[in-house]
Amino acid sequence: MSNTYGGWNPQDPYGQDPRPQDPQPIDPYGPRDPYGRPANPYGRPDYQPQQQPEQRDPQPGAWGRSQGYQQVPTPTYQQGYQTPQPGFPQYSDIQGAERGPDDGAPATVGNAWRWAWSAFGTSWGIWVLMSLLLGVAQLAVILMFSPSAQVGLLNATDPAAIDAAQAAGQNLDAKGLAAAGTGICFLLQALLYSGALAATRRRSVRLRDFFALRGFGGLVGYAVITGALGFASTVVPMVGWLVQVVFTLLLLPVPFLILKGVGFGRALAGGVGLVLSHLGTALAVFGIFAGLAIASIFTCGIGLVVVAPAMLLVGAYLVQLWTGESVHA
Repeated sequence: MSNTYGGWNPQDPYGQDPRPQDPQPIDPYGPRDPYGRPANPYGRPDYQPQQQPEQRDPQPGAWGRSQGYQQVPTPTYQQGYQTPQPGFPQYSDIQGAERGPDDGAPATVGNAWRWAWSAFGTSWGIWVLMSLLLGVAQLAVILMFSPSAQVGLLNATDPAAIDAAQAAGQNLDAKGLAAAGTGICFLLQALLYSGALAATRRRSVRLRDFFALRGFGGLVGYAVITGALGFASTVVPMVGWLVQVVFTLLLLPVPFLILKGVGFGRALAGGVGLVLSHLGTALAVFGIFAGLAIASIFTCGIGLVVVAPAMLLVGAYLVQLWTGESVHA
């Protein structure tokens, strides 16, 4: 039995109330999300609801990526590199570790002098040993190629014998023989040049580095020039001595260039060009070496055991930087 309380409208077969309902109040904040939060919290009349982009799959197998998605490449690091961790102190290399090339240092006399003494101190034992051995060998060569010097040394207490030996040393044969001895002395000194050049690559030298005489033919040619300059300085005392000083200055880098593998002709031209391009530095180095060599007379030549390697290291440092190569710091 149906309930007809309150009347029955035959036009409403489902029992719905035909009376109009009160309209719902308008929400000034616009539609709300499923959690009841307003989509337009400030009630702006020009609010447009944000349209979410349609999710598409730009590439097969890459699900869940929208259009315009770009994969950020993962940063890669070199092998052995560790990202510094915040909160932990960073320490420098341990004392005694090898340092890299000293590429940024300018080619000044001060930098060359400091590097030379540091490199000498790193292998001071082998430098002193080679200087002593080569010094003794050069002294033996000088006595062998200068008979007058032998006579004067053996008769040091006989003034007449010394005068006769000096007179015998003034003839051309004796001067030519002494010039040959000068060239041989340079070939012995080339061993120290080779060690100094090796020090610019590793700083700490070994005994075999002194005997790596690359370009030996060019070294022989330079030895001939050295002997010729020595001969000219004895034949024409003042002018020849001045010529020897000038050419020695201009040819300072030549032995290093020859040992670097440059041909003899290119080494001569390149050496002169380097000196003329850095004339002030070359003059300073030449003057320092000459002053130290004169001062070593007061030590009976013993000071040259230290001075000669140090100055050759200075020259090797400057030549390496002048030719655009690096020096191991």
